Amino acid sequence: MTTAPAAILTLMVLSAVGLFPAVAAVGLRWVTVPLLPLGGAVVAALAAAGFVAVGGTFMIWFAGLAVAGAVSVAGHWSARPEARPWRGRGRPVGARYRATGVIGALAVAATGGWCLRSLSAPAVGFDARAIWLMRGGWFLQPHHQLLFDMRAPSLVLYQSAYPPLVSASTAVAWSIAGNHSFRLGVVVVALLNACALAAAAFALVECGRTAAVRLAYPREQRIDPGPADGEPGDVLPLAPLVAGVVAAVLLVPVASGITGPFMTNGYADPIWSLAAVGAVAFGLQLQAGRFQRGATALLLVVAGMSKEEGTAIAIALIALVAVRAVATMAPGDRRRNLWRPVALAGLEVGAVALWPVVMRVIRARGATSTFAPAGVWSGRVRPTYDALVPYLHVVVLAVPLAIVGAVFLSRVRRAAGTANDGWGWAGLSVGLAGVGAVLVTDSGAIGPLLAGSVHRLSEFPALVGWWIVAVWAVVASGSVAAGRRRRNRRSRTAPAVTEGVTATGVRHDLTTTA
Repeated sequence: MTTAPAAILTLMVLSAVGLFPAVAAVGLRWVTVPLLPLGGAVVAALAAAGFVAVGGTFMIWFAGLAVAGAVSVAGHWSARPEARPWRGRGRPVGARYRATGVIGALAVAATGGWCLRSLSAPAVGFDARAIWLMRGGWFLQPHHQLLFDMRAPSLVLYQSAYPPLVSASTAVAWSIAGNHSFRLGVVVVALLNACALAAAAFALVECGRTAAVRLAYPREQRIDPGPADGEPGDVLPLAPLVAGVVAAVLLVPVASGITGPFMTNGYADPIWSLAAVGAVAFGLQLQAGRFQRGATALLLVVAGMSKEEGTAIAIALIALVAVRAVATMAPGDRRRNLWRPVALAGLEVGAVALWPVVMRVIRARGATSTFAPAGVWSGRVRPTYDALVPYLHVVVLAVPLAIVGAVFLSRVRRAAGTANDGWGWAGLSVGLAGVGAVLVTDSGAIGPLLAGSVHRLSEFPALVGWWIVAVWAVVASGSVAAGRRRRNRRSRTAPAVTEGVTATGVRHDLTTTA
């Protein structure tokens, strides 16, 4: 099978495997579409961990976990009919809301496809060939040969213990298509990168749609936006809807430019960076709802199972998302439901930490990180700072914009249902601290390390900076609707003067409260 049909078949298989987990987590929404193959890639990574730890074959583990996931979700829906995603809830939100979802999904997909045009020129990165794609072949070997490859000290490849998602997805492609070319592996990884980017971009479409609904309906009529029929929807303000779609479309080529050639040459850095950005967008910048939590959890697991830096930053983001969930609970709900965000965070950490634990158990080569002596760390800080600055110029734009937004648009942001801007900056700070710690504490010489890695390691904080800017743009677009809403509220609560007649027949003004 040639590369193009093999890649399409692989994406279809991964999407079918990820169908039940993704729909159970997110529901029937447009953002679910790019999450389907990412869910299948997570199943492939878990299958790789099970295969290494227990034995058998990789594809038996993959098929077994796929069936187990589908049966578990179907059983949950059977036991709890109200949890079925096709059971619509809430008041119809109208044609504008639905049309924005369709237009946003098509526009993001078209822009993402255009950004993958560099796949027409075959390219395989050095690390892709030496690490990520080569390990895909290991997973298709017998178990005893795989363990030898993972442990043998004579092999120079010390990255054997790196997280498995990229390599496991490549192994699925090679197994089902019978095409074991590096070219197929690169194309499959690039398509998964595009799916992670589409999910992160669509968070901006959801930001605009949520803002429009919350600004249009009073609090007592507010609903969880969902599929609806039969309402014109003219009440929704257009500006946030349009701004969300425009911001999502513009951020796709920006992200493609930041990730550079690594987007389409088989490296694992783009997928963890883009998935983590999507987790920050859904988990720290949008309102806290059920489908936002599901999308955040799935994207965090994708980031954590893709690369070591992604593992560290994903665990930090899991903790941050849990803290936000607890902090935004009402006091009564916090006492009753504190276990929910804690349990979800525990499950996410367990999934992310499974592979590192297995690597230590089997004593894989590179399972224990080596650090430079603490005495030399201070001397590595300044070169690290100087190397990162050229890639983080977005901060020069984002910081003053955030200050202006906090002064003039904080009420609009609250009314639009978007989280406090500080949560987004906390996510950026976590990523920047994690990247800086990797570079400062690494045992390699600082010069070559920065020359070869700083571009790839700076992708996540740079991307988060642009998403913060984009969210402020969507919030600003709702300022007119928010002002109209405040004026309507004042008019409803202002004294209304009506003319009345007293019992004695003398006319006078009666002041009542509307």
